[in-house]
Amino acid sequence: MKTVTCREMGGPCDMAFEGETMYEVAGKGGQHIMTTTDAAHQPMRDQMKNGTEEGKKEWFVWFKTVWDKKV
Repeated sequence: MKTVTCREMGGPCDMAFEGETMYEVAGKGGQHIMTTTDAAHQPMRDQMKNGTEEGKKEWFVWFKTVWDKKV
């Protein structure tokens, strides 16, 4: 089990998400981003809604480096 914060995923807050896989944690983080309504999370909501598939793949490659550093 690993824990990653919204901020560690590129977001603006310290909400923490736990999971066994990076995909599980990324999914929880994504749900968090999409259900918030504050302005601080708006850039991430926009990126998730309007981003390209290539951009999403690049984010997962980057997030894997964050995930792999967690113990």
